[in-house]
Amino acid sequence: DIDFLRAVAVIFVILYHYFPNFISKGYLGVDLFFVISGFLISHQIYNQKILNNFSLKEFYIRRIKRILPATLFLLISIWIVSALLMTSQDYFSFLKSLVFSLLFSSNFFFWLDGGYFGPNDEIKPLLHLWSLGIEEQFYIIFPIVFTILIKYLKNINNLILIVSLITLLSFILNFFLIKIGGSNPAFFLLPTRIWNLAFGVLAMLIFVNNKK
Repeated sequence: DIDFLRAVAVIFVILYHYFPNFISKGYLGVDLFFVISGFLISHQIYNQKILNNFSLKEFYIRRIKRILPATLFLLISIWIVSALLMTSQDYFSFLKSLVFSLLFSSNFFFWLDGGYFGPNDEIKPLLHLWSLGIEEQFYIIFPIVFTILIKYLKNINNLILIVSLITLLSFILNFFLIKIGGSNPAFFLLPTRIWNLAFGVLAMLIFVNNKK
């Protein structure tokens, strides 16, 4: 089921980038990826925490092994191609985005560099890494907060209530920023994207609670 949803999300995103007029809402595939991430990560932590064998250190090591090699390969490859093809001014901007991408904070760089739908997006080869930045920031903070909530709330219904409240607050913040003209920070920053990931956490808690 998860792999099927991943396939749907990938196809929608690719079609949107190639044929934006054909599938104008294809970017919602990214939101679906966030939901899937929230589900999978919270399910892993919850199961291990219940069995008393969850380790923050091991969690972070697994994430590093999973993400870092592929990311480094991508960044080195694009660095070589960019050095050959770009003008000096564009290459300097690219190097700045490269540093932010290495630190999994490219969402901050591209937020301050004109957003996602600006006129120069075609010469920002690392632009798509903004979503990876949000996910990695979430992976750093979430395990700590979630394990504390599991430890002290104990009852899964209380967990569902708290996560629902966090989801609602993040969604309201997102909506408010867009309404006052802050669509860029609403698009790029973790606090206004937590509701995507938290939907996945809610799905996991309901899934576990219903045992199906």
